[in-house]
This record gives sequence, structure tokens and C-alpha cells, in this order.
Amino acid sequence: MTPWADIVGLAHVAPGGAADAVDGVVPRAVVRPGSIDEVRSCVGAAAGIRAALVTSGLGAHLDLGGPPARLDVLLRLDRLAAVVDHQAGDMTVTVEAGCALPHLAGTLATAGQWLPLDPPRPATTTIGGLIAADLSGPLRASQGRVRDLLLGIRVVGFDGALVSGGGRVVKNVAGYDLPKLHVGALGTVGVIVEATFKVRPRPAREEAVRIATKSPREATEVALALLDDPEVAPYWLEVVGSGVLDGDGAAAVVGLAGIPEEVEHARARVLAATRTRGLEAMTVADGDALRLRLGAIPGEPAAALLRAAMLPADVGEFMEHVDAVARTMDARARSIAHAANGVVRIAIEQPGVAASLIAALRPALAARGGSFVVERAVPSVKVSCDVWGDAGPGFPLMRRLKEAFDPAGILAPGRFVGGL
Repeated sequence: MTPWADIVGLAHVAPGGAADAVDGVVPRAVVRPGSIDEVRSCVGAAAGIRAALVTSGLGAHLDLGGPPARLDVLLRLDRLAAVVDHQAGDMTVTVEAGCALPHLAGTLATAGQWLPLDPPRPATTTIGGLIAADLSGPLRASQGRVRDLLLGIRVVGFDGALVSGGGRVVKNVAGYDLPKLHVGALGTVGVIVEATFKVRPRPAREEAVRIATKSPREATEVALALLDDPEVAPYWLEVVGSGVLDGDGAAAVVGLAGIPEEVEHARARVLAATRTRGLEAMTVADGDALRLRLGAIPGEPAAALLRAAMLPADVGEFMEHVDAVARTMDARARSIAHAANGVVRIAIEQPGVAASLIAALRPALAARGGSFVVERAVPSVKVSCDVWGDAGPGFPLMRRLKEAFDPAGILAPGRFVGGL
């Protein structure tokens, strides 16, 4: 006898269907708690009957990670959607895990502030998903990632206990760094129910300059030269592969933000550097819209979205290598890179070639100290390849942490590195 209706009410329990599947695995039930106490009761009840659960917000990022080893309950937290506390003077905000980013943005905008994280699918991304999947976009070049802005967290453990880490102030050094343990863990060590972030003033203006180049390698050289110019100070910096944006050529795209005078000065520096190289450049007044578009490319649509990490100087060469390998397979790869961070995202439209492309690219990149993972994919791709690749020497520690925080093995089993 399942206890879900007794905890959350019959109206908030439903049998799982195809739309609720996680990598093709359909849950037996979808449960929507409406409070932290109800989440605690649900998780505790799941532990009592050894029911495996995966946590979701609006479902935008359930195609991340490995397929669940088993799935009994999809725990949807979309009813936990409140902005709990916004201290504009201290520039902090506390939010429930099911709060969608547009709702949070509206609250912060009243004080001229924002949470400067720009994940893909922002309209359907919740705070819990942002943390659990460690989502970011072009802004990571200057604003950092989730772990750089996360101050505190409240998590429900495998047994229903509520655990807090960090705090609601910028300076907090007591205890272990519990918040960062949950960043990118895909809910495998706890159910995130609330988080506190530091926020920042939103810049008065955001523009971009798109610089056409002959190749990704040239685009990378241009981008890194601009990154080294303190008078440009790029807000974000992308290298775009051939055919990704309008037109066929590669490009470097630099985002500029600040007060109008700052942006105008930086734009002049970028255009001058472009002319010196004999390249064509185009100013884009709505830099915010272009940044969000680049954050969504190349992932929509794609049978598989791969993510490679390397030294920034190697980005252009790697992107060209990807194109060459894809052509030998009669496939097309769309690539875009966070130039300042050395992260390249590669979209493959044909699911049948994804495994072969991964096998061709992963060993050489690993030999040079890089990493290569399947960031998103349809279920047929995930069953044909290793989503995560070699877990490395840190895997025994990961396993011990999983055993310590989820000894019952009920929290998203199989979704994380090495099947954890």
C-alpha cells in the first residue's frame, strides 16, 4: 500500500506516464508535495518501502545524466515555488527549489538585481534543477557558476531528515561545505528544497560584437586576445562553429556589459582590434537576446549533446577535429564553445552516429587531461555508450559519499558517475 495520497492529498498523486519518463524509464507514481514537511514525509516513506525516487521541478533537465537503475516515484517539487526572502541591501535571496527562474527574475528586478546564471531552457528551469544539474551558460565567463553564487542550502536526506548547510549571509565559514556537495549531483545525495544565493546588480546595458572568421581556430585566437585586453573585459565570450549561427562561417562573439560609457569604450576596442586583423565585425544591440540564443545552441534540437572540457587555447583545434571526424561518418556536428573556460558543446542530430563519434573523440581528449561526457541525449543513445566516461581516481570517494548520504540507495540510483 503506497502512502503518497495520505501525505500530499489524492489530487497531487498520479500514475506515471510516458511524459513523466526519465530516459525512457516510466515511474510508477508522480507525487507533488506542497511543503518541505511533505517532502520530508515522502522521502521518509520511500526509504521505508525502498522505493527509488527521482526529483524533478518542471522536467526541463531530466535528459541529463545516466538512466535511472530503477524508478518508483517521480517527486515533482513545482508546488514549492516561493521566493522566501530577498534582502536587497545584503544582495541575497532565498528561494524554494521549485521556483522557476523567470519568477525569481521578476522579484529581483524590482531592486535592479539578478541571479547572473543563464542555463539552457531558462523558462522551465527551477532553482533545484539549476543546482542539481550545475547549469550555466555564456555568463560563466565573468559571473562564475552555481557554486560561486550559492551561499546556503536546505536538503532532505534519504531518511526524511532536513539538513542545512551554509547560510543566508555572504560570509559563513562554519561547518562543512554542504552546498557544493549537491551541485551537479543530480539529486543522488539528497533532495534540495531551498537555496540561498548572492545576487548582483543587473548591468544597465548589454551588447555584443560578432566577429566573422575563417575557422574556429582563428575565432579562438581572436577571442582569447580580447579576453586578455583589460579595456574590453568581456562579459561573455563564445566561439561559434561553422553553420551554427546565420551564415556558414565560424565566429567569435564577445558580450559587453556595464554603464553605457563602459560598453561604448569596450565596443570601440573590439572593433579596432578586429580592423587590425582585417576581419569583419557586426554590433548586436540586444546582447541579452543573442546570449540566450547562444546558450540554447547547439542543443536544440539534437539527438545527443556532448560536452568536452579542455584548455581554452585548444578549443579551436578541437572544434575543427570534431568537424573532420563527423564528416568521415557522413554526420554533421554543430559546435559552440565557452572560450574563456575551454568548454565545447557538440550537437549530433543523428542518434546512430553518436556512440561512434564519442568513441573516436574521447580517448585523445582524455590523454591531454580533458574530459568528455554526454550532457544530454535521447534514451537510445545513452544505452549505446558510456555517458560519463572514466570517473577517474576520485570515484572511490564519490562512492563513499553516496553510501554515507544514501545508504538505502533510493535517491536517483544510477543517474550519476559510475552508476551511483
